[in-house]
Amino acid sequence: MLLKYINSNRLSLIVVITLFPVLYWMPSWVSVSGVQMIQDPGVPLGTLIVHFNSNYSLLASVIALLLLLGNGYLLIQLNTNYIFIPVRTQLPALFYLVLCTGITQLHELTPALVSSTFLILMFYRLFSAYKTDGISINFLDCGLLISVASIIYFPSVIFFFFLLAAISLIRPFIWREWVFALIGLLIPYLFLLSGYYIWDLSVPDLISKISASFTSLDISYKLSQMVNWAFVLLFIIAGSYFIATYFDSMKIHARKFYMVFWVFFLFGLLVFLVRINSGIGMVYFISIPLAYLFSFYFIKCKANWINELVFALLLILWIWQRV
Repeated sequence: MLLKYINSNRLSLIVVITLFPVLYWMPSWVSVSGVQMIQDPGVPLGTLIVHFNSNYSLLASVIALLLLLGNGYLLIQLNTNYIFIPVRTQLPALFYLVLCTGITQLHELTPALVSSTFLILMFYRLFSAYKTDGISINFLDCGLLISVASIIYFPSVIFFFFLLAAISLIRPFIWREWVFALIGLLIPYLFLLSGYYIWDLSVPDLISKISASFTSLDISYKLSQMVNWAFVLLFIIAGSYFIATYFDSMKIHARKFYMVFWVFFLFGLLVFLVRINSGIGMVYFISIPLAYLFSFYFIKCKANWINELVFALLLILWIWQRV
């Protein structure tokens, strides 16, 4: 019954997807006790966000939730535009919000959250280049978006290498497109360094702060969070095997897009495991491909008691993290 309901496009489902995260987040407004992602993110825009969050905790937490809801909508629209999940569905937003809100330490406005929004927008430009004839300038935009994201949350700069891998997956080799991506990455940093020069600010100090942003933080996780992510890991393995069985029957563009998501997940997981800056922030990034993986599974799986139980467990573990 649960699977039948979530696979519908009823208005009530949209209300539930929006309302439940708000109710889940509300205790954090009463007592804002999130973990500060980093004391000094090392990059100017990230510093502004951290200072805003420190001075206006409640307002920042509300903005963070609205941004998460907006990201969920962007994920729905991405599939609507490019149809790699074979139906129009609200599930990407549901799973994205469940994965992100479950980490209660993240119930604040963080540079990682803002940065992840730019990465979602990057996918729009990336996928729209798939069938472009000739040279696509979209990769300039992709490089720009990754660069701005890294000026907010520097570890996200690693996704430039993801972009190069993605270009090789969805496009024939055209060296100028790779150059466009590099130029896009460099432009915001050229403006940043020019600003430092004009206002006589210390560039070595900027570089030392960026280096310091790679320092890991010791963040303690609740038992419920560890159990939840152990379950998520098992489901990632099962879901990946499940989607692999459908690869031959997928349209070519869908296969390529899922390969792109898989590479994106691996880059995010790499940062999470080595804890560059603070690995917990990568939850916002790795939840993007996982939202589509989980959605594909629950759309295509059989509506039997096993899958009903798996979905119910996801929700129960999500609620347990809040308790």
